[in-house]
Amino acid sequence: MTKRLMPDDFYTTDTASTKDVASRAVSAWKLDGEPSLIGRLENFTYQAGPIGRERIIRVTEPSHRSVAELEAELDWVSFLSERGINVSAPTASDHGNLVETFETADGPFYVSVFPKAPGRAFNFRRDWEPEFHRALGELIGSMHAATMVYSPPEGARRRISWVDEIRDVGQFIPRNESVARREFDTVMDWAEGLPTGPDRYGLVHFDLHFANLFVDPPHTITVFDFDDCQYNWFASDLAVPILHALLSFELPSKDPSQQDWFYGPLLDGYTKHMPVDDEWPRRMPGFVRLRRVDLFAWICKLLDVDNLTDEWDVRAMRRIREGFNNREPLW
Repeated sequence: MTKRLMPDDFYTTDTASTKDVASRAVSAWKLDGEPSLIGRLENFTYQAGPIGRERIIRVTEPSHRSVAELEAELDWVSFLSERGINVSAPTASDHGNLVETFETADGPFYVSVFPKAPGRAFNFRRDWEPEFHRALGELIGSMHAATMVYSPPEGARRRISWVDEIRDVGQFIPRNESVARREFDTVMDWAEGLPTGPDRYGLVHFDLHFANLFVDPPHTITVFDFDDCQYNWFASDLAVPILHALLSFELPSKDPSQQDWFYGPLLDGYTKHMPVDDEWPRRMPGFVRLRRVDLFAWICKLLDVDNLTDEWDVRAMRRIREGFNNREPLW
């Protein structure tokens, strides 16, 4: 299967069509200023508006999401926001729509607009402390507690389930990655046997790593970018930051102090809103392994893994492969 190798300027380059769409979105949402590209991966992301009133413009290609999928995401995020949970909720256009379609010479693009989250980007040196971990766990727990009483609009399309998502992306793991493919099969067999009661399973963010939240000091956290939300076990939303912490710096996998330093406060905060049973600690390494192989497959889908140049990609793939080989409990 052909893998895409992104050019060096891929993440900072837009197209004439998406630039035009972002400008038209400024008018449709009655925003101020010219849009500027701030990121690109699965969507084109722009920012517009004066300091203190910035808006994030997300431009989506139909090959990535349908309008129905986007509306399902935004309905859930709006539901969470209405219940006082710190998420960046969508704002309606001047026509009252959360998703607008703009036609271009390259075909249609879908646009949604969000307020920029308050605060600043997460910083390991400043924010990596038990108080932050506890606040993050509390926020995730409040999201899941609210989700247990959420019902999508009647007749609306549901978001994808974890099994459909991971099977779709899993096909991009190259044949020569035998260890990764074996790990994929192992964690799939494990996960398919797990219970899916309403207190364990529902809509989750599924991409709640540290780049998808802002911190308003000292410890107020706002989550954004629900583009990957799906039906999955609630535990998966805790597994994501655990794995990304492991990929970000050296974290001894068997040092008991690390459990107290991160997972302990994270779970303490979470259980303020969501009770957990004795199975959680035992199963958490499995959810981390599931996220690890999913992330590996996504990197294989987006990049030529035999010719990586970005330092984060190289380090992440090395750490991921180490995890495949060791397959030890995290703590």
